[in-house]
Amino acid sequence: MTTTQTTRIDAHDPRIVRLLREWHEAGRAAYEASYTNLNYDKDQTKTATLRRKYIALDIGTSGAWLVDRTTGEVFNIKAYGTPDKQKRLGTLDTITGADLHAYRWWYRR
Repeated sequence: MTTTQTTRIDAHDPRIVRLLREWHEAGRAAYEASYTNLNYDKDQTKTATLRRKYIALDIGTSGAWLVDRTTGEVFNIKAYGTPDKQKRLGTLDTITGADLHAYRWWYRR
């Protein structure tokens, strides 16, 4: 009897690292144009926090996105730690950091 093992995604997955870097750079120009006296790299840090079922993609201490660790699907959040399943942006293989930046305040259903 053989068993199949699902590969779980962690916060150091190259796709997560790439997504965080792209997301960070996607917001730089608008932020620096609006806030000339503030430091974008310090004030708008993007991090990935490993949770039991999800990886939380955060801006500073604010939650923004959740990545399902088994499927790689990226969801907007209802509340910190709770994904909004109706707001599925895509998967780690299909989205970019510019998508995360553009849909950060995605309130429409």
